[in-house]
Amino acid sequence: MALLSQSEFAKRQGWSRQYVGKLVKSGKITLVNGKVDPEQALAAIKAQSEPSTELRAKSQNGTILPASPTDSRQAVDFVTARTMREAFKAKMAKMEYEEKAGKLTDASKVKAEAFRAGRIVRDSLLGIPDRLSDVLAAEEDPVKVRQLLMEELESILHELSQQ
Repeated sequence: MALLSQSEFAKRQGWSRQYVGKLVKSGKITLVNGKVDPEQALAAIKAQSEPSTELRAKSQNGTILPASPTDSRQAVDFVTARTMREAFKAKMAKMEYEEKAGKLTDASKVKAEAFRAGRIVRDSLLGIPDRLSDVLAAEEDPVKVRQLLMEELESILHELSQQ
């Protein structure tokens, strides 16, 4: 078929000249010597169109009108989309089951509990100097100082293990 100007191509397709210009500018239609090759342009538009557009574009007499392009991404067919949805639902069901069975726990709860436990350990250990400084200062025997420190640490660890 012969090359057409953008206006003539738009007129034959029932589109506006501006729409064809937009398709050319976006790279969906390529020009040959400043003209449009109708067969190549329609093939490019059809390749980039969404499949459901063709079904909606059927005229009353059953012929399919040319579909307008949506974007450069390839559309996902129905079977693939349904398979993806079913796989997602299966994964979600498995996660819910494992959570109810006690195999999974919410990560934010675990992080909050670990932070709380770390804070308690830190506060308990940092309190040792305040509790023992006077006792240790009065003690001259290094063995007794070690024994007092070990007893304090063991009592703190025992309290923490009870919580």
